[in-house]
Amino acid sequence: MTFDAREFVAEDCWLLIGVVTFALLSLVGLAGLEALAGVIAIVGWFLLVPLFLFWGEEIADIALGDDSKPDHTVDDPFEELKRRYAVGEIDDEEFERRIDRLVGIDGAFEDVFSEAETASKPSETETSAPRERELDENR
Repeated sequence: MTFDAREFVAEDCWLLIGVVTFALLSLVGLAGLEALAGVIAIVGWFLLVPLFLFWGEEIADIALGDDSKPDHTVDDPFEELKRRYAVGEIDDEEFERRIDRLVGIDGAFEDVFSEAETASKPSETETSAPRERELDENR
């Protein structure tokens, strides 16, 4: 079990601040410094605890750096494939095979959605048949 400072700041630091604030309030109260105790209570419980409770993850990202994001984020698979080819991670044959596969996947989705659109639209014969029957009945 290793200590992760980022996780501690993001999730548990607010609790430590609350406990330390209580201890400081007790010590300062015993010393007879009520004005200082009021300042400590306001800063500790009403400023720092809510700040770390609600925005601990953002504070951890700012203070300790954001390790959750990779160096390069690419949403487009074609761009990622081009990048890997340019860096030399994959060879010509692998690049071509993956490009063909990606193009095939894109085409497959287009076919599915175009079939769904045509299936949801009634054909001319389906829409004209009830009208013709209605005209025949009126004659």
